[in-house]
Amino acid sequence: MQLSKIIKKHRDCKSLTIDQLSVRSDLSRAFISRIERGGFDKKNISLNSVIRLAQGLDIKVKEILDNLNVIEQNEPSPLRMYLRSKYKIDNEKDVRLIEDLIDNLVKRT
Repeated sequence: MQLSKIIKKHRDCKSLTIDQLSVRSDLSRAFISRIERGGFDKKNISLNSVIRLAQGLDIKVKEILDNLNVIEQNEPSPLRMYLRSKYKIDNEKDVRLIEDLIDNLVKRT
């Protein structure tokens, strides 16, 4: 599924306007509008933006990533790859702990 359709579907299900999602996600209205028009895809949007969108939509980041079909069962998640490369985290247990912390943060906001 395309990112534009995923965000629009969740926004509509929550009865949120683009302006409301903008405030909740701390992303600009223009940015969200561009996403929904298909201006970004899974290859050119930052993980930080996906996290903010998930927070604004009150869903888990994994839900967006699963719908984008970027997570394969036998492959590490993009978040895991990002954590390993950026922060040089090699321990799988530490990576899972960080993913769980992010999921919990998303739930709270």
